[in-house]
Amino acid sequence: MATNKFWSDASLEPKRMHRWLLYIGGEPIPGSTSGTVGIPTYVVKKVDKPKFTVNETPHSFFGHKFYYPGNVEWQDMSFTLVDPIDPDVSKKLYDALISGGYAGPESQPVSTVSKNRLVSAFGNIITLQQLDPNNTVLDQFQLINPWVKNVEFGSLDYESDALVEINVTVRYDWANFSLLGG
Repeated sequence: MATNKFWSDASLEPKRMHRWLLYIGGEPIPGSTSGTVGIPTYVVKKVDKPKFTVNETPHSFFGHKFYYPGNVEWQDMSFTLVDPIDPDVSKKLYDALISGGYAGPESQPVSTVSKNRLVSAFGNIITLQQLDPNNTVLDQFQLINPWVKNVEFGSLDYESDALVEINVTVRYDWANFSLLGG
């Protein structure tokens, strides 16, 4: 009978959901707690890891259907931020939108958001690192060419003393995955 080494070896440790850092806007700078956009890692409350879908192409032959893998499509990624007074994360997200080319209807001529400007405003790369119990980086995803697709600035309620949260959805072209330690 085979033994499950994971459960019988106390030195083995699984990856845990609460050990991670998200750097919004660029790669982590040693000793820094934020990416180039200036959103600190400590305001990120929750993040969904990247995910992809392999599309399929069907082929019918003599009454049977056969499926072949097609293109890989990376799905949107979402994260939740807490909105502190300083730094004002709402302002940083809005400033990124303005830097991306957005202007209200009162502007003349009417401007449009461009991918290049919005990606640059958001820092070109988002890095998600998973950590071990000693805070050593185990692995990381880097989202390439991310841009803000959706921002929900949260809700307000006179009957609650909860923190204001901002939900952000980003679109990106693809993600790179790296094993770094562990």
